[in-house]
Amino acid sequence: MIDLPAVVPRRRFGLRMRLLLLVALSLSPIFVLAAIQTWIDIREDNATYRQELIATARLLAHDQEVLLRGSADVMRILAGVPEVANLSAACPAAMRLLPAQNRAYTNFAVVDLNGRTLCSGLPVSEDLDVSRTEWFQRVIAEERFIIGRSQIGPATNESILAAAAPFYQDGELRGAIVTGIRVSVIQQLGIEEDDDSGRIAGIVDSAGTVITERRELSVSSISAERLADASDGEIHVFERENAILGDRILALAPLINNDVYVLLSAPRPNVLSWRSVDVSGTILLPLLMWAIALIAVWIATDFLVLRWLAYLTRIARLYGHGRYDVVPMRAQRAPREIRELAESFQWMAERISERDEDLTDAVEHQQILIREVHHRVKNNLQIITSLLNLQLGNVRDETSVRALKEAQSRINALAMVHRNLYEAEDLRYIAIAPFFSELCRLTHRAGPGEEGGVELEFKSNLSDQVISTDQAVPLAMFVTEAMTNAYKHAFKTASPGHVLSVSIMAIDKDGDDWIEAVVADNGPGYDPATPRRRGVGSSLFDAFAMQLDGENEIRTAVGKGMSIRLRFPLDGEAES
Repeated sequence: MIDLPAVVPRRRFGLRMRLLLLVALSLSPIFVLAAIQTWIDIREDNATYRQELIATARLLAHDQEVLLRGSADVMRILAGVPEVANLSAACPAAMRLLPAQNRAYTNFAVVDLNGRTLCSGLPVSEDLDVSRTEWFQRVIAEERFIIGRSQIGPATNESILAAAAPFYQDGELRGAIVTGIRVSVIQQLGIEEDDDSGRIAGIVDSAGTVITERRELSVSSISAERLADASDGEIHVFERENAILGDRILALAPLINNDVYVLLSAPRPNVLSWRSVDVSGTILLPLLMWAIALIAVWIATDFLVLRWLAYLTRIARLYGHGRYDVVPMRAQRAPREIRELAESFQWMAERISERDEDLTDAVEHQQILIREVHHRVKNNLQIITSLLNLQLGNVRDETSVRALKEAQSRINALAMVHRNLYEAEDLRYIAIAPFFSELCRLTHRAGPGEEGGVELEFKSNLSDQVISTDQAVPLAMFVTEAMTNAYKHAFKTASPGHVLSVSIMAIDKDGDDWIEAVVADNGPGYDPATPRRRGVGSSLFDAFAMQLDGENEIRTAVGKGMSIRLRFPLDGEAES
């Protein structure tokens, strides 16, 4: 089973989201225009609604004006009746005549300038004094028809509006003729009981108190500022929030020189209730079109593009794993552009496959040549070693013999490297543990180790680790040189108990993988403080460390032997 690489999520929007955003933005002018048109329609309908409300309030005000102005006419007629004008004994009977015929009025009476009753159709208390009432003071001061604030009638104990007109005798103001207009009669306003418009009407006195209402207004009073805005015959329209009835629009119409007002309350329409606003046409239809367009783009993008891109992505991943023989057959049903892209993919795979074959052949040929080179180099080095062996047979000088054997050990180390490369599957790398184990064994055999009774110990924790050729050569030369140095200086004379230890270990240094090679002996050692001539071996150790980008260290003490340590970072490619 092929392990396909995971798709890394991207923060940027994909093709489908970008197309959806593009369509949404392209259709946004429709919503803007629809919103503007809806706003215009709402404004126009709001103005029309308010004008209708004002017209209704004006009609109701007219009806109440007729009723209230009729009271003034009635009182002017009564004042002209002789019995009333002369305040004769028949005055009460004349006052009772009209209330008996018209139940709008509770009683008629004449009061003097001191507020004392002179004549009343119904019996009233003798100590009744209306001089302190607002309506009495106004009618005496202004000498005109006055509608007072709501009160309880003294004769009938009913809720009334006090109405008063000036009373004259011989052209001189003598008091006022007053009546009580029943609030229950004023309740009969011009809105039918079965009216489903939600409109409610009521009467407001000059103090702003709602004194009568057809249905529950949930408004107990009107502020003085609102009353002032409705003065001079102008109808004032305002809005008020109501917890019971909801948001309302109110129209306040003044009557009788602002003595009383008609209050008309109507529900404030919301956006969906405006009569002139076609919600389905201006809002719902564009919204539906917008939704259909987005759904269409979503489906079309998935059907025509995205599923084919996903298919080609899987094909490309198979090509990435070397499956160049895969043919995107399903792409034949795709749109022309996608089909052409699939054909380009297939053509690319064929070309890559051909190049891979050519590269494979070239690599195989190169490996054959390299193996041949390593083989020839190894053979040449072995010939040199053989020549050195022949030369050793003719040399009698110990110093020369030692020099030739050291050279022979170094050449053997190089020959071993080339032999391992020739035999290795990968010409770039050498297995550390088996290579250096054999190298130490051969170096020990070639040197005086076995003859001098030196015991060789080799250890490594790198059983499967490989090392590059560039690092293997200097490391092999280091090990060979360090072992030769130990034979030369630490084990000059043969004696039992001599041990030469070689270790090549993997270590961790600052989170990186390093190799540590240590060649240690149990020879006599020397005092590090004693001045010594720097030999060829020390220079070579430094050169090997520099070549490996590592560090070299020599430790010794009298009677405790000597150890030569080399540390270097493992090649990254070999590590992986």
